[in-house]
Amino acid sequence: MKGNILRWCLAVLMLLAMALFLSSPAVAEVTPLGMDLKVHGVPPRESGWLSDTEYQDESIHIVMDSEKRKPPSSESQVMCRWVVIDIADPSQLRTTLSNESYDDVTLERPWEMAQRVNAVVACNSDFIKFSYNVGFVVRQGVFYRDALDGNRDVLIIDNNGDFEAVQKATSEDMAAKRQEIENDGRQIVNAFCFGPVLVRNGEAQELALNKFEKDQVEGHLPTQRIAICQLDTLKYAIVEVDGGVVDGSGMNGMNLKELTKLILLLFPDCKLAYNLDGGGSAHLMLRGKPVHRTPGSRHISDLIYFASAVSEE
Repeated sequence: MKGNILRWCLAVLMLLAMALFLSSPAVAEVTPLGMDLKVHGVPPRESGWLSDTEYQDESIHIVMDSEKRKPPSSESQVMCRWVVIDIADPSQLRTTLSNESYDDVTLERPWEMAQRVNAVVACNSDFIKFSYNVGFVVRQGVFYRDALDGNRDVLIIDNNGDFEAVQKATSEDMAAKRQEIENDGRQIVNAFCFGPVLVRNGEAQELALNKFEKDQVEGHLPTQRIAICQLDTLKYAIVEVDGGVVDGSGMNGMNLKELTKLILLLFPDCKLAYNLDGGGSAHLMLRGKPVHRTPGSRHISDLIYFASAVSEE
């Protein structure tokens, strides 16, 4: 009799355990994303959007803050926004190109690119298709171009997700840096050629503003600006400042020194901050939508984005 009762109790417990297992939600795992340019992020969960300015799942957490400021060079107050991003795996920091091709010169709306790659947060890059005869270009591990003239700072992101910079780089400088990285067992995943570097190891960089930085970056003028920063291991920030000519009232925004000051105010221990293409190219996007539509907003050729890497098992 006791044996029957024991067997009955064990059978009930097994049935309860099976029911609990079948009713349990899927276990989420972080799966590194493939290197290929045409590999996109995992679509963000709708439930992961905790608000219009915050997203979180097991692989990524982003929060955007903002405030208005009146820089000395600006005619009026401008909105400043910054997004702090934590990721679980370096592969979640990614790039894409318009029409996913280096050779196709067609440009795209940045938010259409962000939607296609399932970006949680995204920003414009350095407009590599503006000119094919200058710069140092690597995207998602593929080397495309080495045409350096010593006037531009190159930002490197390696396979650990760490930032390095070669300031006023020549082709010889980059050859030495590539060899150093390879000797260390690392790989250049993405490289950008715009700049300049604004902050390095918590210190503002001297901005001498050569011809490129004066004529094309217009570093001395207030305008819309955007920069990408590494704060710590797998922790980053995008800082964006509105600007441009508003209602004929003069120039609004920040010059590069003011942007540098803002970044150090927000993130005093910033490891590296790098200026990206500004003005009508500057775009910050959350949830596949522009946070602010830039005056004179233009189609662009390339995007930096952060993606989810959660797989349901």
